[in-house]
Amino acid sequence: MKTINIKLIGILSLFFLLYSCESTELDLQIDPSELSPQDADPNLLLNNVQLDFASALNFNEDNEDGINVRASEFVRMQHLFGAYTGPFSLSPAGINSIWTDIYSETLQDIRTLEPLTISRNLPGHIGVAKLLEAYLMVTLVDIFGKVPYSEAFQGGDNPNPKTDNGDVVYDLAIKTIDRAILDILASKAANNMPKDLFYDGDADKWIQFANTLKLKMYVQTRLVDGSVKDKINALISEGKLINSTTDDFEFKYSSEITPSDSRHPYFALNYDADGADDYLNSYYVNLLKADKGFEDPRLRYYFYRQTDTEPTGDDLPCEDKPASAVNFCYLGDSYWTRDHGNNEGVPPDGRNRSTYGLYPIGGAYDADNFEPVNQDKGAKGAGIFPILLSSYSKFLQAEAALMLNTNGDPKTLLESAIQDSMDKVTTFQTSSINLSRVLIPDDPDTPENELVLASSLLPTKTDIQNYIDFVLDSYDAATTQNDKLNIIMKEYYIALWGNGIEAYNNYRRTSMPLDISDHVSTPGSFPRSFLYPANFVNLNSSVSQKNVTEKVFWDTNPDNLK
Repeated sequence: MKTINIKLIGILSLFFLLYSCESTELDLQIDPSELSPQDADPNLLLNNVQLDFASALNFNEDNEDGINVRASEFVRMQHLFGAYTGPFSLSPAGINSIWTDIYSETLQDIRTLEPLTISRNLPGHIGVAKLLEAYLMVTLVDIFGKVPYSEAFQGGDNPNPKTDNGDVVYDLAIKTIDRAILDILASKAANNMPKDLFYDGDADKWIQFANTLKLKMYVQTRLVDGSVKDKINALISEGKLINSTTDDFEFKYSSEITPSDSRHPYFALNYDADGADDYLNSYYVNLLKADKGFEDPRLRYYFYRQTDTEPTGDDLPCEDKPASAVNFCYLGDSYWTRDHGNNEGVPPDGRNRSTYGLYPIGGAYDADNFEPVNQDKGAKGAGIFPILLSSYSKFLQAEAALMLNTNGDPKTLLESAIQDSMDKVTTFQTSSINLSRVLIPDDPDTPENELVLASSLLPTKTDIQNYIDFVLDSYDAATTQNDKLNIIMKEYYIALWGNGIEAYNNYRRTSMPLDISDHVSTPGSFPRSFLYPANFVNLNSSVSQKNVTEKVFWDTNPDNLK
């Protein structure tokens, strides 16, 4: 069952129960079981919009649903079995639910919500919904290229809506964002902002999100739009971007299982009785484990090892191959991973393979426990889907400052971005970390008798600063603009753990990280965009299936991505 907010289920059940109890007269002319759109509760409808929004982006049901799954596989954040297109990766039938979740559910609910907000004077409701719509439409363009928008939602009047060029949809999305900002400001003035699932009715944070979404769009199109420098500078000067981890735009999951599973979907899939379902990718894990010659402070938050044994035999598919045939056969230190594209069978190693850790899915922190996963581990699934964080905002500004000479120093922005990522990760659900606790009553920085975590495994401020200093020294040593950009994009890539969508966008825009691992077998063409879902192509006579080599409008990079 798809991830659903447990509180919403209870509210919906109560709503329909009360409605049916008050509508039992036998001589009613209107069937009480047939609720019309004008009877809908705007709060419940907006909640449903938000839930469908998160599901379309991040839901993972055996690796079949959600844009994040496929994008993560393409950029080595999640293991890819075999070629880029095929039964175990990108296929038209396997991504049908993306189209349904976005068009038939989320965007259609927004169309239903809009007249209700007008008649009841609730501009904040539609403002929030329209910002989610803008984000989804931008994402659809980024992922698929040309998509329906101007002719969508006409029902029987136009069952075969045409696709719009990506730049047209981007322009419409900017206008939608601007209108949504006005609605949210009006709602703030009227003191009737909805208690939403992201910012709990904080109008100022929604405006920060709106502006940061614009920033993302402008940086995304910097290769094809010469006017974005001034637009980015205007946003920076306004000072209303996501700038702190307290402003992060993220979808929060809980640890509740009943009556509906509201845990992070990657936790539900990988922390069950059978053990981990997904494999971690060797290249990505090694970025944090050994790429710099020392461990990244985020390593044990990102990844969890279930065993301290080493794989052999069938558990090590590349055992008999020469070292040149694979990127990393086995990383050592009990990190059981897979090389990009390796599909040499699936041994029964679900309770041995390394898996997702505490951040961001709400799993377990790796404290050398070496215990198989279960549903009671770590934060029990109370994770997040990171969508637009303060670190992302600053990495984007660093890229713009370096490549477009926008306001701000790229090195300073890079430093701040890494610090925000470290702060985000190392303070995430710390109460769930299974470590010994000790009293330090004499520490002047610790309140008397306060219990504090004590372990040499936890990163210190010095560890984090040493990491940042290493990156900044590397940045200073880089002799070309391209080399400096590669450092920014590689650090952004590491900070994006849990969000493969932005990593996929960044890779196509910049071709970075430059040392990204090769595919180990016969990959086929790297997807510059997704295939259209089967339910869209088969039911719409105005479109034909596209090729994965078709680039989105902002992608001007060479054809040699791997």
